[in-house]
Amino acid sequence: MSNSYWENICALYLKQRNKGIKKYGYGLEDNPVLDDVETITYLQEELIDALMYCEHLKAKLREKK
Repeated sequence: MSNSYWENICALYLKQRNKGIKKYGYGLEDNPVLDDVETITYLQEELIDALMYCEHLKAKLREKK
């Protein structure tokens, strides 16, 4: 039986957190320089990336039909 969705999400979280700590030296909640507007901007950029991945996968699925 495969991992649950939650287990997969937790594993991805840990991977991303470790990647961020390795790159920046601290986790997002400890970022001393991000203000609220910058945080929203970064979130918007991440959401745009997620939408791009969705469109990419939809196009690939349509090609398979």
